[in-house]
Amino acid sequence: MKINNLKQGDTIGIVAPSRPIYNIKKDIEEGIETIESRGFLIKKSKFLNKKDYYRAGTIEERVADLHEMFSDRKVKAIICATGGANSNQLLDNLDYDLIKKNPKIFVGYSDITALHLAINKKTNLITFYGPNMRGLSTTSKDAQNFNFDMFEGKNKAFHYPKIGKVIKPGKAEGKLVGGTLQVLNSLLGTPFMPNLSGKILFWEEVGVNPAMIDCQLQQLRLAGVFTKISGMIVGHLDNCTDKKYPKDNKSIEKIILERTDGFSFPIIKVEYFGHNTNNFYSIPIGANASLDTDKKLFTVNL
Repeated sequence: MKINNLKQGDTIGIVAPSRPIYNIKKDIEEGIETIESRGFLIKKSKFLNKKDYYRAGTIEERVADLHEMFSDRKVKAIICATGGANSNQLLDNLDYDLIKKNPKIFVGYSDITALHLAINKKTNLITFYGPNMRGLSTTSKDAQNFNFDMFEGKNKAFHYPKIGKVIKPGKAEGKLVGGTLQVLNSLLGTPFMPNLSGKILFWEEVGVNPAMIDCQLQQLRLAGVFTKISGMIVGHLDNCTDKKYPKDNKSIEKIILERTDGFSFPIIKVEYFGHNTNNFYSIPIGANASLDTDKKLFTVNL
């Protein structure tokens, strides 16, 4: 499903479907200033400042905020405040018919992976794995311009920065699907996991040692994911080392090659999306994309 593009003067809504924002309000306000400086208006969700221990409100409150933003015809895009750990609590409470009837730009990353994948599965709406409001102000100008050019529909084809590392060579075409590896894996076997046949899978991770990345990739292998996908893009891996057992720090590239042994799809490693990178180029889940490792190109068509 095609997105409705942003234009100057449009309203962008802010929701907190995962962690509370009580300790990052300054970051959120700086993100709002960044949005306003680009000529957009802001609408804060009703329960944006709620706190329920590690959640930004009850399930009902967080669902209500998402429904309100999708229902409000003045709101043309929704950006999540931050990530966390519990947005999956919303999945079986969301009105996907409402979301499908009110398609709009939806942006976030990390734990927001669960919402992206569920929306993709249930509505076929293109959503954007991109900077949360928390880190928006520190995102590089090049990445900000790229992201808003995409949201505003300024081009049909978007060429990402040159591929940094080719792990497996080749060419691939397919729709994009992915997110944070742990959250993606948590949806395997649920009704909220998209069909991965012919897809280009992208993933990134934070604070997970090589042994756990090995475990998570093996989980994908056992679930038959590698028999289905056409390509793989690995993003920034932030703090993915074993500090307790330094001798256990096996090369993650080697782990990837071992876990994908026997499969010929191309695999690239890039640094322009993921946790704690200020050069975050949004990845549109559900959009058609192509990889060409010979030309070192990664291109998305909207």
